Amino acid sequence: MNLDAYLPRSQAAAIAGVLPDTLAGWHTRGWITTDGQRRTLSTRPGRRRGHLTYRVGDVLDAARDTAANPRNPGRAVQVLVLG
Repeated sequence: MNLDAYLPRSQAAAIAGVLPDTLAGWHTRGWITTDGQRRTLSTRPGRRRGHLTYRVGDVLDAARDTAANPRNPGRAVQVLVLG
């Protein structure tokens, strides 16, 4: 997979396993990396006017860092079953 490729929002979201609206949030507000830095997605204009394309490498980085963040409200809660 070419991490420097730019894809439309729906395709980039599908690769990362997130909703397309999540990409919009990462683009406007950014995310916190595992070492505490704030980053935003790299974008460029798409083929259709007003549509952005997103760099695949940044999208995958954001998904990884967000999933690893213990303060992420969307992070799944693991249940321990003692038996």
